[in-house]
Amino acid sequence: MSGTKNCPETPRQKMIGMMYLVLIAMLALNVSSEILNGFKLVDDSLHTSTLSINEQNDRLYREFNAMYAQNPQKVGEWLDKANKVRKEADYLFDYIHKFKIELLKLADKDKADTLYARKINRRENLSVAANYALREGHGKELKEKIEHYRDFMISLADKNLGKNEIFSNIFNTENINNKSWEIATFENMPVSAVITILTKYQNDVRNSESKMIQFLKERTDEGDARVNKFDAFVVAESNYVMEGQEYRAKILLAAVDTTKAPNVFINGNKLAGNNYVVTPNRSGEYSYSGYIELPNSMGQLQRFNFTSKYNVGKPAAIISNDDLNILYRGFDNNISISAPGIPTDNLRINVNGGTATPKGSGKYIIKPTANSVEVSVIGNIGGRQINMGSNTYRVRQLPDPKPYAIYKDNNGNIRSVFDGSVHGPTFVAGNPTVTAGYGEDALVQANFTVKSFAIRIGRRTYNSNGPKFSQEQIDIINNLPSGTTLVIQRIMAVGPDGVQRNLSAVAIEIL
Repeated sequence: MSGTKNCPETPRQKMIGMMYLVLIAMLALNVSSEILNGFKLVDDSLHTSTLSINEQNDRLYREFNAMYAQNPQKVGEWLDKANKVRKEADYLFDYIHKFKIELLKLADKDKADTLYARKINRRENLSVAANYALREGHGKELKEKIEHYRDFMISLADKNLGKNEIFSNIFNTENINNKSWEIATFENMPVSAVITILTKYQNDVRNSESKMIQFLKERTDEGDARVNKFDAFVVAESNYVMEGQEYRAKILLAAVDTTKAPNVFINGNKLAGNNYVVTPNRSGEYSYSGYIELPNSMGQLQRFNFTSKYNVGKPAAIISNDDLNILYRGFDNNISISAPGIPTDNLRINVNGGTATPKGSGKYIIKPTANSVEVSVIGNIGGRQINMGSNTYRVRQLPDPKPYAIYKDNNGNIRSVFDGSVHGPTFVAGNPTVTAGYGEDALVQANFTVKSFAIRIGRRTYNSNGPKFSQEQIDIINNLPSGTTLVIQRIMAVGPDGVQRNLSAVAIEIL
């Protein structure tokens, strides 16, 4: 029996990284519109590719049924399996579509596109995917359904190592960088990115369905029908590549006689063998056509035409500041980088206006040396250094922290006082000190050291060097009558940037 040779798939993307940019004023998360537009472009391309695969699958099923009509005894067993494949593929495809609709309902409310799940209003929303997939548990359910579909396809492959490897790679749900598949896929991901990822899974479902139907057709070994009907096939390693990556495809003729080598022509040029390799230099959709020549038993050349297309995406790097969307002078600013489909080990950064110290796994510490910092991401793709994108950050001085006094109460618990009242003897006995910080809920944390402060009682002031209350201050506070206002003022503090700050005063009523 002769038939198509299966071209192995490229490995599944091991990490789809999306980090986050944080707006300091509103403490909200935001992703640049350029990247979100990129996801929309990829999603549209995937839909186009899926429609093309659907047409191919419909043709394969029609051919399978025609084969059954000619020889039900030989084809019946394999057609039953093909129908099970269609049922499983339709179920997972529809489930993923419903998953996308539920996400859009949560994100866009009554404006959600509940029919096609293509239009996204709040595409930058970072909480919806995590809430629905992680907190509500639907991500785990999706993972289980993907694994069920994968295992089902592997079982039908009947120990075909090439097929098993393809399905294992495409539907790989193992941990990614010590994170579960659900967390790596849905945590801190904008709705636009998650919808694109789910569309990619739908594309994978249809693509794997197509490969399995072709595989089952080959197993029927329908000799006469195959030699009397020839089909040209284009088997690509991937229908989606990035600029700078090679697009690879095998041009094959079904039922070719193994004793005769067909000649493959593309755009009038003969290939050396049946491998078609081209490197696109722009993004967009590419198409090509050609024909295969094969002599028949009479020595006459037969020509079989074929056409195919593939999509090329624009490289898009994701650069995020793990702390804020700006950088601070004299501070260890944490930056994470990632790019869809590229391991972080194959990424590096160039920093203009600062220095970078790598921490591993795509994380860096950035220290600015200018008023703005540009971070560029360079990816190693197939041995070529590709500029994946860049982002420019404003540089600001660390904001002033808030001063407060801390002491231990009678139960040994630490108490903080910004403004309010304290019991004088308890405050004095609690080894009080003056400190400064941003608070536990602040997105950026920095250590500040209080160098000196003074307390004012009425018109008199009493000074202290360092954060601790002096003995004189302790004695004064200990003898204050109830109702007296104690003002802590002239608080001098120094942060990690070395800047000395005169902080606001703290007023405390002594009970």
